[in-house]
Order: sequence, then C-alpha cells, then structure tokens
Amino acid sequence: MNMKDLKEKVRKMIRKKMWLVLSTLDGDTPYSSVMVYQSDGETIICQTGENTLKVNNIRKNNKVAITIPIRKNFFHKLIPAPPAELHFTTIAEIKPFNDEESRKIFVKFLKYGEKNELPQDSIWISIKVPNRVTTYGIAVPLLKMRKPLLARKIVHLYP
Repeated sequence: MNMKDLKEKVRKMIRKKMWLVLSTLDGDTPYSSVMVYQSDGETIICQTGENTLKVNNIRKNNKVAITIPIRKNFFHKLIPAPPAELHFTTIAEIKPFNDEESRKIFVKFLKYGEKNELPQDSIWISIKVPNRVTTYGIAVPLLKMRKPLLARKIVHLYP
C-alpha cells in the first residue's frame, strides 16, 4: 500500500473506530483509561465525568497518549498476534458539556443518551489528531505483524 492510501486508511480508521486507550500523567505516575469516542477524523471527542482522575490529570498536564486497538478480522482472534493499532501523542482539552462542536461530533451517542438520563457532571475531552500517527499492523498481513520492523509505520496525515 502506498503512503497516500495508508494516510486515507488511517483517517478512516480514526473516524470509524469507537474505543481508545487514553493515557495521562499525574506527576510522574501514568494512568490509562479505556474510553468510547467519536471522531470527525481531525478531533476525537470522549464523554466523562467532570471530577475523574483523567480530567484532573489533563487539567494539570494536557499532554496525552492515545492508542486505538484494531482487530483486523476473525482470524486475528485465532492467531497469537497483538492487535493492530494506531497510536500518537497529542494535546487534550476539557470542554463543557454544552460545547456545540463536541456535541456535533458525538451525536451518534447523544441520540442514545437522550433516551437515558446522562450524569449532570458530564464534560467532553477533546483530543486533536496530530500530523504524526504511528501504526502497527495496518496494511500489513497478519502473519507479518510478528516482525515489528515490517509491521510499524509512521504516517504524516497532513502535508
């Protein structure tokens, strides 16, 4: 796969997937949280409570690491190989729950949420997708994922 096609595949995966691992720091101590997200391909939006550890950590240090795990296909469950993934470091921003840009991106889950009462202290974590995204196992045959030098690529999403 050429780099132009790989860039588009990465953008599409970011828009399509809905689970990520958000890693933050509290001083020298790292913390990770699995979160549901929605994305327009440039911004990732997660909903959480206002006084969670991850939000408090972001308020102190807005540098975060993101991992988006990807199961390639049914055989990926049978072959002992790690999941494919996208990962990057970037900046996160805390936004109020009435933020219109965040609500537009997260609309699929908000439709569900309108049927159920959402916590009053909900806020958004807005994560900018950076130019540099590292891939592992994307556009690589499943059995080659065991060879890190073949499985890992660095993609620059913007010119």
